[in-house]
Amino acid sequence: IGLDADVVVWHDLDAPTWPGGRTAMSEYDTRFADRLAVAHAAATDAEPLALPSRVNECRSCPWWPTCGEALRQARDVSLVLRGEEAVALRAAGVATVDDLAALDRSADPPVPLAGTSFADAVLLARAWQRDLSLVRRNPEISVPRADVEVDIDMESFGDAGAYLWGCLLTGADVGVTPGYRAFATWEAVPTPDEGYSFAEFWGWLSDVRSRTAQRGLRFAAYCYNELAENRWMLSSAERFADIPGVPSVAAVQEFIESSQWIDLFGVVSDEFVCAHGKGLKTVAPAAGFAWHDPDAGGENSMRWYRHAVGLDGAEPDPAQRERLLTYNADDVRATCTLRHWMSSEAVRQVPFVDDL
Repeated sequence: IGLDADVVVWHDLDAPTWPGGRTAMSEYDTRFADRLAVAHAAATDAEPLALPSRVNECRSCPWWPTCGEALRQARDVSLVLRGEEAVALRAAGVATVDDLAALDRSADPPVPLAGTSFADAVLLARAWQRDLSLVRRNPEISVPRADVEVDIDMESFGDAGAYLWGCLLTGADVGVTPGYRAFATWEAVPTPDEGYSFAEFWGWLSDVRSRTAQRGLRFAAYCYNELAENRWMLSSAERFADIPGVPSVAAVQEFIESSQWIDLFGVVSDEFVCAHGKGLKTVAPAAGFAWHDPDAGGENSMRWYRHAVGLDGAEPDPAQRERLLTYNADDVRATCTLRHWMSSEAVRQVPFVDDL
């Protein structure tokens, strides 16, 4: 259970809430028996009872290299549309990426699609065929820009807390040193020190915003997928309200809802079809950005953090702290690079949807 929840809900696992009057426990027993049968067939070299199909959980599954290769060999449709949509398409005879790419994107879909428009599904398949990470939706790319820009990236450890707020200041001179700035606590979260680092981050951000306004300049702050940053800004404001410098929840909410807070993930979604995913690690390389650490990623950062603060009983490792700071600095530089690239003529080299 997360540390910032207000309500805990209990579910009756013996209630007949599943289709056909099944209970959650009977559904569990049925599915578990099915998984055991699948595993037994694989262990005894019998006819497979299940074939690979990409779902959301694949991104963190250790078996993905094995299943992913099998799916690529089969050019399976789940490579571009995951989960139930892929199941429905296969049932309608659209089993491969090539089957999907051959359809008329202006026609009615063979099956209803919930998460993706049919036109986008066909475009994703055609982009996958050509190994294109990005395809422009519009002839002109529109990216909100400002005179003074701050890229923000937060690092958290699960639901325990946000231990690092990284900022990259670029643009017009407002009397604040430009470049990367980190506001961190290296006490294991949750800790009151988390509140002090958040207060320092908010104070710095507010100072930059104020100086920008005093000079009559435009200000914008950017992140990539705002859900995490929004959650921890609001949570920090609520949990550490008694610490000097921590803003009110209302002040954070006002900032989040303002035109100064821009989610580049949303901009990318509006401007591009992304055949290999919309994650920053996938999209930013198209803009020419590369991370210093070849193992950079959210899951690995959790392990680095454990060593950085000594969660496993060992002495805290300063090298892992530096690794996390480098990772965070690269993330904000990635969003900055992506934004500048999207605002440049170079983005015109990305194929346009009408060319597919």
